Amino acid sequence: MEKNLKDYFTTGEFARLCNVKKQTLFHYDDIGILCPELVGDNGYRYYSYMQLEVFYTISMLKELGMPLSDIKKYLDHRSPRAFIDLLEKQQLEVEEKIQDLLWLKRFINTKLDITREGLTVPINKIFLETRPEEYLIATEYVGADVDKDIAAAVTEHLNFCHSLDIYSAYAIGGMIPIQCIVPGQSYIYSHFYTRTDCSNSGEVVVCPAGDFAVCCDNKGYDNVETICARLLQYADDCGYRPGTHIYEDLLLDEMSANGYDNYTVKLSLPLYKA
Repeated sequence: MEKNLKDYFTTGEFARLCNVKKQTLFHYDDIGILCPELVGDNGYRYYSYMQLEVFYTISMLKELGMPLSDIKKYLDHRSPRAFIDLLEKQQLEVEEKIQDLLWLKRFINTKLDITREGLTVPINKIFLETRPEEYLIATEYVGADVDKDIAAAVTEHLNFCHSLDIYSAYAIGGMIPIQCIVPGQSYIYSHFYTRTDCSNSGEVVVCPAGDFAVCCDNKGYDNVETICARLLQYADDCGYRPGTHIYEDLLLDEMSANGYDNYTVKLSLPLYKA
């Protein structure tokens, strides 16, 4: 056997080739998933070049989340057909992970856009904004203007969105009927909504493209009634017909603002030619 050892790698050499610690190879040997091809009279382990491919396959399957016990079962009964079945299964799992990562990337990008808008948007100034067609998942609110009822309704709305497999980067918004905007009185929501990119759901409400009068405030919800009244007055002064609801969105919330009173709220009123 001595004359053939030059064709083999010691545990340390094989570990360096595989970019792992020797302890990993010892563990694989202990559980029988990758045993050295030769063991010398001195107890030293020796691996062959051909075992590199086995190691890389084990590493790939581990990276995909396959337990070592399942990898061992496959290796103990490996065959071309079994290998095809294994790869096809892993192919599906990889595709699912890719889709999950793409969704997460879109989620992060949207959160970045919203937060950056919250940092740069004019505060307490009315401005015009032209928007494309948007899609909302909306649920009706019939409760009172009390925090407990609102919190329960928001939870129900979230659960409804999740039942549709919709997880949005946008904070939940509220629709305020313009007839409820009375100076000196608190406002009440008619619906809660979540913005979504999904336009093919039967539950989607389409918000048409158009112009909006917009005003933002960084003092939480304290000035919402006053701002809503200002938006309606702006529409009247400029000769617009207002939409039926004002849309209330959060740009900076608990994730980025320190405290409820420091939220940045965006209020938008659709405008139509009179």
